[in-house]
Amino acid sequence: MAKEKPGDDKSPIAGTQSLDRALEMLITIAASPQPGMTLAACSAVLQHSKATTHRVLRTLVARDFLSYDDDLQVYSLGVANLRLGSEYLRRIDLRRVALPAMRELVAETRDTAHLATISGSDVIYIEVVDSPEPVRIFSRVGDAVPAFATAVGKAILAWTSADTLDERLPETLVARTANTITSRSLLIDNLALARERGFAVDNMENREGIRGCAAPIFDHNDTVIGAVSIAGPAAKVPEQNDSALGKSVVATAQAISALLGASPDAATALPR
Repeated sequence: MAKEKPGDDKSPIAGTQSLDRALEMLITIAASPQPGMTLAACSAVLQHSKATTHRVLRTLVARDFLSYDDDLQVYSLGVANLRLGSEYLRRIDLRRVALPAMRELVAETRDTAHLATISGSDVIYIEVVDSPEPVRIFSRVGDAVPAFATAVGKAILAWTSADTLDERLPETLVARTANTITSRSLLIDNLALARERGFAVDNMENREGIRGCAAPIFDHNDTVIGAVSIAGPAAKVPEQNDSALGKSVVATAQAISALLGASPDAATALPR
C-alpha cells in the first residue's frame, strides 16, 4: 500500500475547524472578482452563519490577510498575502522543484530528462536525470548548447517575445548536424509549430542520432523561464512516437509550472 503523504487528505483535521474555515474564506475571496466580497456573500458561499463568518473575517483582517473597505463594505486580500507570496517565490529553486517530476518522466519513458534555462543564445543544462537503460544518451549538468538546435532551446524560444527572440538567436545559424535548421524563416516556422502542438522537437539537430521532445516551463508571471525535455537514441525515440512523448513532457512541464505559480493556460498565451 502506498504511503500517504502530508496533504493527500484534504478533509479538515479534528480540532482545526476554525483554521479550515479561515483558509476556505481566504481562498474564496482570493478567487472572487474585484472589489471583493460582502459579509453576506461570504456567509452564503461558505454556508456558515453570519456570526461565525464575521468572527473569522475579523481575525483575518487583524492579521492583514484580508482588508475591509468601509465604503464598499467588502473584504479583499490584504498585504500579508504579498509578503508570504514574495518569500515563497524568493525561496523557489527550479532544480529542486522540477527534480521529482523529471524522475517520474524518466520512470515512465525510460529515456533521459533534461532541465534547462537560457543564457544569451545558449541553453544551459541545470539538471539531468539519466535513463536506466544500458543504451542511452549522455549529458552533463553545465553543458551549454545553441538554443536554436535543441528541443529545450526551441521550447523556450517558441514562447519568447519577438523582440527578445532576436536577441536569443545568433546572427548566423551554424549547422551542428545535417538536420540542423539554419534558415531563420524555417526556424520561425518550426517555433510556430511548437507553440501549436505544445512541445518542440529536436530531430537529430544538435547531435547525430539523438531525438527528443521538450516543453516550456513558466513562472508565476506566466513567463517562460526554462524547459524540460526527454531524449534518447533515434531508434528508441522515433518520429512516430513524438505525439505520445510530447504529451508526457508537456504534462511534466505543466506540473513544474504549477508549482512555480503559473496559470494552467500559460502555454496558450502569446509569447512575452
